[in-house]
Amino acid sequence: MISLLIKNEIPIISESLKSLLAKAKDIVVESNLFSLPNFDAKGKLIQPNIILFIAHASSTEETLQIKNLCRNFERSRILVLSFSVDESFILQAIKAGAKGILTKDTTANELIEAIYTLRSGYDYYGKSIAQILLNSYLKKANQNDNEAFNKQLKSLSEREMEVLKLFAESYTNQEIADKLFISIRTVESHKNNIMRKINLRTTVDLVKFAIRNNLIKI
Repeated sequence: MISLLIKNEIPIISESLKSLLAKAKDIVVESNLFSLPNFDAKGKLIQPNIILFIAHASSTEETLQIKNLCRNFERSRILVLSFSVDESFILQAIKAGAKGILTKDTTANELIEAIYTLRSGYDYYGKSIAQILLNSYLKKANQNDNEAFNKQLKSLSEREMEVLKLFAESYTNQEIADKLFISIRTVESHKNNIMRKINLRTTVDLVKFAIRNNLIKI
Protein backbone atom coordinates (compact mmCIF):
# COMPACT_ATOMS: atom_id res chain seq x y z
CA MET A 1 0.00 0.00 0.00
CA ILE A 2 1.10 3.57 -0.70
CA SER A 3 0.36 6.07 2.07
CA LEU A 4 -0.20 9.66 0.97
CA LEU A 5 -0.71 13.00 2.69
CA ILE A 6 -2.17 16.05 0.95
CA LYS A 7 -0.66 19.42 1.86
CA ASN A 8 -3.33 21.94 0.93
CA GLU A 9 -5.35 24.70 2.61
CA ILE A 10 -8.53 24.47 0.50
CA PRO A 11 -10.79 21.60 1.70
CA ILE A 12 -12.79 21.21 -1.52
CA ILE A 13 -9.61 20.65 -3.52
CA SER A 14 -8.42 18.04 -1.04
CA GLU A 15 -11.78 16.25 -1.18
CA SER A 16 -11.69 16.27 -4.98
CA LEU A 17 -8.19 14.80 -5.01
CA LYS A 18 -9.19 12.10 -2.51
CA SER A 19 -12.09 11.15 -4.79
CA LEU A 20 -9.79 10.96 -7.82
CA LEU A 21 -7.31 8.78 -5.96
CA ALA A 22 -10.03 6.45 -4.67
CA LYS A 23 -9.90 4.60 -8.02
CA ALA A 24 -6.44 3.32 -7.06
CA LYS A 25 -7.10 0.79 -4.32
CA ASP A 26 -3.46 0.60 -3.23
CA ILE A 27 -3.17 4.37 -2.56
CA VAL A 28 -4.38 5.37 0.89
CA VAL A 29 -4.89 9.07 1.59
CA GLU A 30 -4.07 9.31 5.29
CA SER A 31 -5.20 12.90 5.88
CA ASN A 32 -4.96 16.50 4.76
CA LEU A 33 -1.93 18.31 6.12
CA PHE A 34 -2.55 21.92 7.13
CA SER A 35 0.49 22.59 9.30
CA LEU A 36 3.89 21.18 10.17
CA PRO A 37 4.64 18.78 11.66
CA ASN A 38 1.67 16.38 11.60
CA PHE A 39 1.11 13.73 14.28
CA ASP A 40 -1.20 10.74 14.57
CA ALA A 41 -3.53 9.94 17.48
CA LYS A 42 -0.64 8.33 19.40
CA GLY A 43 1.56 11.38 19.10
CA LYS A 44 3.87 9.84 16.50
CA LEU A 45 5.02 11.87 13.49
CA ILE A 46 3.29 10.60 10.36
CA GLN A 47 5.81 9.59 7.69
CA PRO A 48 3.84 8.82 4.52
CA ASN A 49 5.36 7.42 1.33
CA ILE A 50 4.22 10.44 -0.68
CA ILE A 51 3.23 14.01 0.22
CA LEU A 52 1.13 15.73 -2.45
CA PHE A 53 1.85 19.45 -2.13
CA ILE A 54 -0.61 21.83 -3.79
CA ALA A 55 1.11 25.05 -4.94
CA HIS A 56 -1.50 27.75 -5.49
CA ALA A 57 0.67 30.82 -6.05
CA SER A 58 4.11 29.50 -7.08
CA SER A 59 5.57 31.71 -4.37
CA THR A 60 8.79 31.84 -2.38
CA GLU A 61 6.74 30.94 0.71
CA GLU A 62 5.58 27.74 -0.97
CA THR A 63 9.17 26.88 -1.91
CA LEU A 64 10.08 27.23 1.77
CA GLN A 65 7.17 24.97 2.69
CA ILE A 66 8.50 22.30 0.31
CA LYS A 67 11.92 22.61 1.93
CA ASN A 68 10.33 22.24 5.38
CA LEU A 69 8.42 19.17 4.24
CA CYS A 70 11.66 17.57 3.06
CA ARG A 71 13.28 18.40 6.41
CA ASN A 72 10.40 17.11 8.55
CA PHE A 73 9.52 14.09 6.43
CA GLU A 74 12.87 12.60 5.48
CA ARG A 75 11.37 9.27 4.43
CA SER A 76 8.65 10.84 2.28
CA ARG A 77 8.89 11.92 -1.36
CA ILE A 78 7.31 15.25 -2.31
CA LEU A 79 5.04 15.50 -5.36
CA VAL A 80 4.08 19.08 -6.28
CA LEU A 81 0.87 19.94 -8.10
CA SER A 82 1.32 23.53 -9.28
CA PHE A 83 -1.54 25.74 -10.44
CA SER A 84 0.82 27.73 -12.64
CA VAL A 85 3.76 26.90 -14.88
CA ASP A 86 6.36 29.32 -13.55
CA GLU A 87 9.92 28.42 -14.56
CA SER A 88 11.56 30.02 -11.54
CA PHE A 89 9.22 28.27 -9.10
CA ILE A 90 9.63 24.89 -10.83
CA LEU A 91 13.43 25.08 -10.64
CA GLN A 92 13.34 26.28 -7.02
CA ALA A 93 10.90 23.49 -6.07
CA ILE A 94 13.29 20.89 -7.49
CA LYS A 95 16.19 22.52 -5.68
CA ALA A 96 14.13 22.46 -2.46
CA GLY A 97 13.75 18.70 -2.78
CA ALA A 98 10.58 17.98 -4.79
CA LYS A 99 10.87 14.65 -6.61
CA GLY A 100 7.90 15.15 -8.90
CA ILE A 101 6.03 18.12 -10.38
CA LEU A 102 2.68 18.25 -12.17
CA THR A 103 0.58 21.15 -13.46
CA LYS A 104 -3.15 21.91 -13.26
CA ASP A 105 -3.76 20.24 -16.65
CA THR A 106 -2.76 16.88 -15.14
CA THR A 107 -5.27 14.05 -15.56
CA ALA A 108 -6.26 11.61 -12.81
CA ASN A 109 -4.35 8.83 -14.58
CA GLU A 110 -1.16 10.88 -14.77
CA LEU A 111 -1.46 11.84 -11.10
CA ILE A 112 -1.70 8.16 -10.16
CA GLU A 113 1.19 7.29 -12.49
CA ALA A 114 3.31 10.00 -10.84
CA ILE A 115 2.55 8.60 -7.37
CA TYR A 116 3.51 5.07 -8.45
CA THR A 117 6.69 6.39 -10.09
CA LEU A 118 7.81 8.28 -6.98
CA ARG A 119 7.01 5.30 -4.78
CA SER A 120 9.28 3.18 -6.98
CA GLY A 121 12.14 5.59 -6.28
CA TYR A 122 12.08 7.56 -9.54
CA ASP A 123 11.43 11.25 -10.22
CA TYR A 124 8.42 12.31 -12.29
CA TYR A 125 7.80 15.48 -14.29
CA GLY A 126 4.70 16.28 -16.33
CA LYS A 127 5.07 17.12 -20.02
CA SER A 128 5.11 20.89 -19.63
CA ILE A 129 7.50 20.64 -16.67
CA ALA A 130 9.99 18.53 -18.63
CA GLN A 131 9.88 21.12 -21.41
CA ILE A 132 10.64 23.90 -18.91
CA LEU A 133 13.62 21.93 -17.62
CA LEU A 134 14.88 21.39 -21.14
CA ASN A 135 14.53 25.03 -22.12
CA SER A 136 16.08 26.23 -18.87
CA TYR A 137 19.08 24.00 -19.34
CA LEU A 138 19.53 25.14 -22.94
CA LYS A 139 19.92 28.70 -21.72
CA LYS A 140 22.69 27.76 -19.32
CA ALA A 141 24.37 24.81 -21.02
CA ASN A 142 28.14 25.02 -21.45
CA GLN A 143 30.34 23.26 -23.98
CA ASN A 144 31.23 19.72 -22.93
CA ASP A 145 33.73 17.08 -23.98
CA ASN A 146 31.93 15.57 -27.00
CA GLU A 147 34.35 12.66 -27.23
CA ALA A 148 33.54 11.53 -23.69
CA PHE A 149 29.78 11.79 -24.28
CA ASN A 150 29.99 9.92 -27.60
CA LYS A 151 31.75 7.09 -25.78
CA GLN A 152 28.90 6.97 -23.26
CA LEU A 153 26.31 7.01 -26.04
CA LYS A 154 27.89 3.94 -27.63
CA SER A 155 27.32 2.01 -24.41
CA LEU A 156 23.54 2.33 -24.83
CA SER A 157 21.48 -0.26 -26.68
CA GLU A 158 19.19 0.70 -29.56
CA ARG A 159 16.13 0.38 -27.31
CA GLU A 160 17.73 2.48 -24.58
CA MET A 161 18.45 5.21 -27.15
CA GLU A 162 14.78 5.15 -28.19
CA VAL A 163 13.64 5.52 -24.57
CA LEU A 164 16.16 8.31 -23.94
CA LYS A 165 15.02 10.32 -26.97
CA LEU A 166 11.32 9.94 -26.15
CA PHE A 167 11.82 10.93 -22.52
CA ALA A 168 13.88 13.96 -23.53
CA GLU A 169 11.01 14.98 -25.84
CA SER A 170 8.69 15.10 -22.78
CA TYR A 171 6.84 11.81 -23.31
CA THR A 172 5.47 10.31 -20.09
CA ASN A 173 6.33 6.76 -19.02
CA GLN A 174 2.90 5.60 -20.19
CA GLU A 175 3.27 7.28 -23.58
CA ILE A 176 6.73 5.78 -24.06
CA ALA A 177 5.35 2.36 -23.11
CA ASP A 178 2.48 2.71 -25.61
CA LYS A 179 4.72 3.99 -28.40
CA LEU A 180 7.27 1.19 -28.00
CA PHE A 181 4.71 -1.51 -27.08
CA ILE A 182 6.35 -2.27 -23.74
CA SER A 183 5.22 -2.01 -20.10
CA ILE A 184 5.76 1.01 -17.83
CA ARG A 185 7.93 -1.17 -15.61
CA THR A 186 10.13 -1.96 -18.62
CA VAL A 187 10.38 1.76 -19.42
CA GLU A 188 11.53 2.46 -15.86
CA SER A 189 14.02 -0.39 -16.12
CA HIS A 190 15.46 1.06 -19.33
CA LYS A 191 15.76 4.51 -17.72
CA ASN A 192 17.54 2.99 -14.75
CA ASN A 193 19.98 1.18 -17.06
CA ILE A 194 20.61 4.35 -19.07
CA MET A 195 21.43 6.38 -15.96
CA ARG A 196 23.68 3.61 -14.64
CA LYS A 197 25.62 3.31 -17.91
CA ILE A 198 26.23 7.04 -18.31
CA ASN A 199 26.70 7.76 -14.60
CA LEU A 200 23.59 9.86 -14.02
CA ARG A 201 21.59 10.02 -10.80
CA THR A 202 18.31 11.75 -11.65
CA THR A 203 15.95 12.18 -14.58
CA VAL A 204 16.97 15.84 -14.71
CA ASP A 205 20.53 14.67 -15.42
CA LEU A 206 19.08 12.44 -18.10
CA VAL A 207 17.44 15.41 -19.82
CA LYS A 208 20.69 17.38 -19.65
CA PHE A 209 22.58 14.49 -21.20
CA ALA A 210 20.13 14.33 -24.12
CA ILE A 211 20.51 18.06 -24.75
CA ARG A 212 24.30 17.97 -24.68
CA ASN A 213 24.32 15.25 -27.30
CA ASN A 214 21.78 16.88 -29.62
CA LEU A 215 19.36 13.97 -29.26
CA ILE A 216 16.39 16.34 -29.35
CA LYS A 217 15.36 19.47 -31.18
CA ILE A 218 13.64 22.33 -29.37
